[in-house]
Amino acid sequence: LATIGFVSGFLVADNSMLIAYNESFEKYNIEDGNFRTADRIYRSQREDIANLGIRLYENYYIEDALSNGSTMRFFKNRTDVNKVCLMEGKLAEKTGEIAIDRMYADNNSLKVGDVIASTDHSWRVTGLVALSDYSALFSDNNDSMFDAIKFGVAIVADKGFAQLDQSKMTWQYAWKYNQ
Repeated sequence: LATIGFVSGFLVADNSMLIAYNESFEKYNIEDGNFRTADRIYRSQREDIANLGIRLYENYYIEDALSNGSTMRFFKNRTDVNKVCLMEGKLAEKTGEIAIDRMYADNNSLKVGDVIASTDHSWRVTGLVALSDYSALFSDNNDSMFDAIKFGVAIVADKGFAQLDQSKMTWQYAWKYNQ
């Protein structure tokens, strides 16, 4: 009887997780794929891609070393694709504010209200988030193990992003097929 109850509970949990997973694609408008380029792509290239039935979204980021020895990947807030799931607090709205990945925060004993810093900047943590395209914190697609201790992702306001070292910009684009 206990085995039947255990297996039934597992199957119910499995089914509800599958439903939540499938619903997340629409809720967070998750990308169909992404790519990086050496430089920003040209308008004519964007138009050629659009003519193929593909919508491009800028998903640029800048990585910086933090004073705790970890690396943070900074993104602007996403409103169109790969939307942010706010789990606690609020998103960064002004310069000096940051919303960090919940798992990175847990593993580094950080909470809303704490301050994190690099050599050039410091940010007050305003929120804990999950990014739909970072369900596991891999800094590189070739990594065989994710690292939520020495690598994190964060959302900053547009003005805060503009204050980061733009020479470290990674030109990443997300795409979605129109159909």
